[in-house]
Amino acid sequence: MKDQLSEYKFKRLSTESFKNGLRLHFDSILLYENDSFPSSFQLSVLSLEEFSKSYWVEHYYLTSKWNDGFPDKDFEQEWLRLLYLHPKKQFAFFGWGAMYDYSPKFVDFVERKGLEAKKQVATYVGLEKNKNKIDVNSRISIPNRITQKDSKQMISLINDYLKDICRIKFFHENYSGIQETDDLITEDLFAKLNKWKSKTGIKSKKWFKEWNKKRSS
Repeated sequence: MKDQLSEYKFKRLSTESFKNGLRLHFDSILLYENDSFPSSFQLSVLSLEEFSKSYWVEHYYLTSKWNDGFPDKDFEQEWLRLLYLHPKKQFAFFGWGAMYDYSPKFVDFVERKGLEAKKQVATYVGLEKNKNKIDVNSRISIPNRITQKDSKQMISLINDYLKDICRIKFFHENYSGIQETDDLITEDLFAKLNKWKSKTGIKSKKWFKEWNKKRSS
């Protein structure tokens, strides 16, 4: 029995995470259109985590393959554990922002685990925690505190991200270093994404021009 991931599993893990991210994104839109805003918001954050995981796995796989080889099993296990830490995946999505210029205020909110806390609010009824104790005097948190605006912003963020990926692929004829993932980025996907008309409002419009200039130089 192998004690490290095979190349096949690396590629499969990245591709299936991307595919699942797409499913969650469009499910989130369906829930939004049926006025289920807390559940829509929750799924949208989950889709962000899956896209982040997909790229993280791809990056680990390709850099290991192209450079000094794959690290030992102990390092691999430590790295794999990161894929189960939701705030880490959320911040990593924005941490690769050399090509994505997001609002610093929003990125700081994500880094401080605000997005994870908001996802929990969208999911559960509960009381606030004060260090390791439950604050019995706190206001009861209910998912309906998540508004239509919250859900629309998250869906728009993911939708803009995916449209950018499509544009990169169409311009350069590839996006992902894993062919199976690249095959998921199609004209049909782009057309489906264009049905969502809202913009996130926290992303620069000039990022694609700047990213393309760097890539072409």
